[in-house]
Amino acid sequence: MTVDKGQTYNDEIQVTNAGDSVVAVLPDVQDLVPASGASGFNFMPKAPGITSLVDWIQISRKPFELKPNETKAVPFTIKVPSDASPGSRFAVLFFATGALSGGGQLNVSARTGSVILLTVPGDFKQIGEISNFILSKFVWNNQPTGFKFDFLNTGTVYFEPKGTITITNIWGKKVAEIPVAGQVVLPTGMRSINTVWEKPSYLLGIYKAHLAINITGKGDIATKNARFYALPLYPSLGALGILLILIVVLWYIKKNFKFALVRKDSDIANQK
Repeated sequence: MTVDKGQTYNDEIQVTNAGDSVVAVLPDVQDLVPASGASGFNFMPKAPGITSLVDWIQISRKPFELKPNETKAVPFTIKVPSDASPGSRFAVLFFATGALSGGGQLNVSARTGSVILLTVPGDFKQIGEISNFILSKFVWNNQPTGFKFDFLNTGTVYFEPKGTITITNIWGKKVAEIPVAGQVVLPTGMRSINTVWEKPSYLLGIYKAHLAINITGKGDIATKNARFYALPLYPSLGALGILLILIVVLWYIKKNFKFALVRKDSDIANQK
């Protein structure tokens, strides 16, 4: 979501008890911190002395009960300060479930949550880089082919890297263009992005895969190239089998039959 400085965002989360007994639910808010250079992230309680998205979120922290299959709408509000700096912030709204003790404390047995990704617009930095591009070097059959690359977000906002993988043959003719999208990468985080190509049933030769990703949203493109070799498995095995049969037949003929050049008498007389 995007919320301007000084603005307020209101929403609600639907919480459902999918169990067969009454449960107590306790809302909570924690910071979501991306793991630097990795695809994971950590949930952390509010750190003292540091302003984060947790400070901007208002939600009731009082426990409530849900009957089996009951759903409750839990409202929350995000108030962005007028002096907030541009960029992205992250938090998670947790809902812990369990049984209330006599003192009103919740004995937590499980918890679920909803991630909040918020961007304050302005002069932020959206940029990233492709760290590698991996694919199978040899393609033998007509099964879908997978492509994988690691994308590192080196900016200050989360975004979805979008682009294409263009397949060309040895003569430079485009064979296919596969779209790349649908994976959000958090700032300082890295994510492995997988794409599948439902390739044609017959490929033969050397091919180039050209990965191009829009890394800024303003037309700046990061690229990586890789080559792979395609050889259809079953036709190749069939051709190899035929070749082996021909070799065996020729060997058998050579071993069991002898050939001689016979000249006619007329040819001998003409030579005299």
